Parts: sequence; structure tokens; C-alpha cells
Amino acid sequence: MLPPTIAPATYHLGQYQDAITQEINDLNAKNFTAGFWQKEASLWTDNAEAQDSIRSFMGWTRVAETMRQAVPEIEEFVREVQDAGFEHVVVMGMGGSTMAPIVFEKSFPGTNGGLPISVLDTTDPGTVQQIEQSVNLAKTLFIVASKSGTTAEPLAFGDYFYAKLKEIKGDKAGENFVAITDPGSKFTTNATKEGYRRIFLNFAEVGGRFSALTYFGLVPAALYGINIAELLDRAVAMMRACGSEGDVQDNPGLQLGATMGVLSKQGRDKLTLVVP
Repeated sequence: MLPPTIAPATYHLGQYQDAITQEINDLNAKNFTAGFWQKEASLWTDNAEAQDSIRSFMGWTRVAETMRQAVPEIEEFVREVQDAGFEHVVVMGMGGSTMAPIVFEKSFPGTNGGLPISVLDTTDPGTVQQIEQSVNLAKTLFIVASKSGTTAEPLAFGDYFYAKLKEIKGDKAGENFVAITDPGSKFTTNATKEGYRRIFLNFAEVGGRFSALTYFGLVPAALYGINIAELLDRAVAMMRACGSEGDVQDNPGLQLGATMGVLSKQGRDKLTLVVP
């Protein structure tokens, strides 16, 4: 199968064209594309401490390539879950750890062969109760997603539903739970102790809001029925189009980023995506 290609984008920028062109020229003068892929934090700030922080969370830039190796593992897990008779998936987290599952669920309704998915990212008692009453707990897989392993809300969700499953399945309650967290977090110890079905260890150098193409996004996506191999192939194609293998003359990521940045400074700070 041929690798995906990136279709060229056409921009109609009107009165903002000159400002955006100037911004792109300024970024190219700084050799921004090459510096970005080399994790040169000085592109954003001169503060040494801030630079260290930026570099420590830039693992997302090549994570699509890295996660290709995890596709067989995730797909095998999906088959395991289906064979075990699960009928629903509930992803529990806060902030960045649940953003991708929400987007996938809203963008790809009724995916063939996948399990229905719900996202619990609020401590509103009514919402928790609604999810509890809308699923068969014994046949629901609960994903507790916490990068740090210390985020209070998803851990509380996990404890709550674990107690409910304990009433139903006793010592086998953990079979209904999955943990996604960073290596070394205290949560891994607790999840192991409680007999979680699977613990996926993510990448410490990827921030939560950049984790869509890590285990945080791909495990729910695969369970939902999305072809994650194709998803990653498309992401890698865009990555290469943006110069990951060397400088490029036309970087679609740079073009889009510069456009959004300039328009935001001009007060046009609402981005609307119109999709088929």
C-alpha cells in the first residue's frame, strides 16, 4: 500500500495575508523547521529553566513513529477485550488525558466493530450516576488515565467503580480495569495490587495535551474501532511533510501555525473546523 500523501492547502487570508507572509519569512529566517525537529527550545524563550522544561516535553514530535511499534500490542489487547465479552468502555481522566478520546468519539460515530465509549472527565455527581446507570457494570471496561498517577479525579473515579465491581465480581474486579500512566508512578503499584487487566506505560517526555497519539489516545481509539495503524501512517506522513527528515520548502504545519498565531494576535481567536 502506498504511503498517504498530504494534499496541498489553499488559504484565503485577505487583509491578513501580508502579516502572515511576514511571520512565515521571519520563522524561516530563524531556520525554525530544522530547529524544531532538533528540539531547540531557544526558538521560544531565552530563559534557561524554561528551555529545559520545553525540551523535556517535546517527545510528542516523533511519537507517531514510536507508537507504530505498539500497534500489534494494542490490537491484541482489543481482541482480548472483545473475547472477554465486554460491551462498553468508560475512559476516566481529566484534562489532556481525555481530550483525544472525546474527539474520536465525536468525530467517528458508530465505528464498525468497536465498542461504545463514554468519557468521564467531571466530578459532577449527576454525570457519574448517569454513566453508572447507563452501562452494565460487569461488562464495562474502565480505563483510568492519569499521566502523573496522582491526579485526584481519575483515581477517585477508579476507586468508586472498583468498589462497585468488587460487589459484583469480588476479587476479580480488576479484570474490568485498565491503567494508562507514566513509568514509575505510584498508580502502577496500586493498579498491580488491585489486579488491573492491563497497565499501559506511556512516555514521560510527552505532555498530557500532546498525548493523542500515545497510549492515552490510541488505546481508547482502537477499542472504539478506529484503525490506529492507518491513523499513525497519516500522522507520520504529515510529520515528514513538515520536515522531520530534513528542511522543507513548504511546511504545512508552519503555515497553519503561523496563520493561527497571527490571526489570534489580530483578535480572530476562534477556530472553526468544518468537516464532511
